Amino acid sequence: MEDADSPRPFVVSDPVQAEFLTDPTKKTFFTPFLARERRVAEAAAEVGCSLNTMLYRVRTLLDCGLLTIVREEPRAGRASKVYRSVHDAYFVPFVATPYDTLEQRLSVQGDPIWAGLITAYADALRRSKRFGHLLRRVDEHLVQTTDRLPESTPSGQALFWSDSTLKIRDADARQLGEEVRQWYAKAQALSIEARGDRSARRYLCLAALLPSKLIRS
Repeated sequence: MEDADSPRPFVVSDPVQAEFLTDPTKKTFFTPFLARERRVAEAAAEVGCSLNTMLYRVRTLLDCGLLTIVREEPRAGRASKVYRSVHDAYFVPFVATPYDTLEQRLSVQGDPIWAGLITAYADALRRSKRFGHLLRRVDEHLVQTTDRLPESTPSGQALFWSDSTLKIRDADARQLGEEVRQWYAKAQALSIEARGDRSARRYLCLAALLPSKLIRS
């Protein structure tokens, strides 16, 4: 559901812009400037890249019309430029992307996310000393198969991972979906609150509830 207070997104038709905004790596360098002002050094610190790398990306973003210079601030030597996205929000139609199918786009964009999740999950299992895989019957109709991930790391950081294909009534699934959306919205709000807090750490966060066609019954 769209937020009524959200800015109306600019519909992208330029293929260069579309590629930049849908490429998992390239768009990382754009997001610090989205709907806010940033200097190159600030954006580089946020992304975690070198100043030269961010300067190169900023020039590319300027050339393709995604960034604009909002002002130049005087300082000793050369003036400091402040950049911002041209629009506050963007919508990239599939026809503008370089992908042949939706599955290809989702695969290209999702692979880095899955790789990060798998690495973090394996690291959590390794540190917990639990390498086994559990298979058991919960009741007559439900079989559970899972790794035995603990609730926290040895140093007390929170851990949760669970994935299952379950039979659920549509009405119950709609209720669960609303609860998942509320949970994810809370996670996003907590992330906003934690900005600037040096004790905050990155957590990979993924939530999904989809009708499954993997196994037909």
